[in-house]
Amino acid sequence: MTRGVKSTVDTRHLTPVTRMTLWKVYVSILLVTAAEGGMNTIYPPFLEKSRYTIEQIGWIVALFGVTQLAARLPAGALYGAGSAKPLFITFVVLFILSTIGFAYAGGTIYLLALTLLHGFAFGAIGTVMLAWIIELKPANSSHGATMGWYTAALSAGYSIGSFGGGYLADHLGFAFTFLGIGVIPVLSILVGLTLPTPTVPLVPPPVESGKPRNRWSLKELRGVVTRNLVLATLIAFYLNLLDDGFAAFFPLFGLSVGLSLTLIGLLKSVKSLTATGLRPMSGVIFRYIDFKTLNNVLIITWAFAMIIFPSLREMWMFALVFIVIGACRGLLRVTSATMIAEEKARDTRGIGIASGVYNAGLDAGAFVGPLVAGYIASVTDIPTMFRIMPLALLAVYFPVALWVGRTQLKSQDEASV
Repeated sequence: MTRGVKSTVDTRHLTPVTRMTLWKVYVSILLVTAAEGGMNTIYPPFLEKSRYTIEQIGWIVALFGVTQLAARLPAGALYGAGSAKPLFITFVVLFILSTIGFAYAGGTIYLLALTLLHGFAFGAIGTVMLAWIIELKPANSSHGATMGWYTAALSAGYSIGSFGGGYLADHLGFAFTFLGIGVIPVLSILVGLTLPTPTVPLVPPPVESGKPRNRWSLKELRGVVTRNLVLATLIAFYLNLLDDGFAAFFPLFGLSVGLSLTLIGLLKSVKSLTATGLRPMSGVIFRYIDFKTLNNVLIITWAFAMIIFPSLREMWMFALVFIVIGACRGLLRVTSATMIAEEKARDTRGIGIASGVYNAGLDAGAFVGPLVAGYIASVTDIPTMFRIMPLALLAVYFPVALWVGRTQLKSQDEASV
């Protein structure tokens, strides 16, 4: 052995992972996103009823994205095979408390504090679970299939929660709905307690004597943030930029054209169900269409659907547009997550940080989307905002995507010389 270097192979007992283990992960995250789906449906109308203006609603909803973003890298840095379970349980408890808290009256400071805590907890849960599912994946399971089912579970939860939240709010009011959806993640904790540690022994690179472990240098961080991770994070950013900007104000638009909260929740469920149904089949789709082409087609289609949406008034037309949006979001979420999973399968070092960076892209979009949407809607109106947002997206996305693509192509050419 080289002098001054010591081996650091983790030889602890590791529980075998089966497909049932993966299903437990899927159920755990489904229960959390079911609560979040209900929250997303009723929160903007709840704020409107509390007499906040459209611009203020945009700012407040955007706070979810801010604290989700703030949670990603700390949660990723804390992540480890041995710490995944206690981290998950801790953050779910915070998520439950912050959700139930909205059922009780309080001033603006109280509401903002709960919003910040809720966003932080949800962001941390997503970071831990993505890294956990990647490490728990059995050797005989493909990354595309695993991430397809994982993201399908995310959508299924949103689908159930969106409809359930809208229905409960229509019939029982906001306070009871916050209490109801806040209790759901308790079941996620019970399932999470049965999850094992990964089957693959963690084999970190050799560490020089006297050099502390678990401290990231800037050079090491740059090694984790690859071009592939940048592209996946870019897609994640635009994904939530459109979706969260739209989701923050669709309930208000829907109420203005005569839809009930139940129907609004149903439409959001249709979107999530479409994504849920497509994601497990994504592995087959990716055999025939490459990621780059599919990403571009989906971005354009999604933008077009949003542009025509404000002109529609029939329920079946609304449903059709939500199906299209659900398909685009569902597949884009799988392509970007699979890019991370495949890369980290080759080198698991920094898997928590990579998960944090990728999810930070989602959170940045979740923050910017409602904020920009609220500003545009306050200057113009909500229908006009629905048309401007996707056009601005296309103007920014394709130059950046082209730049990343050319950079990757140049690197491949240099490697082949």
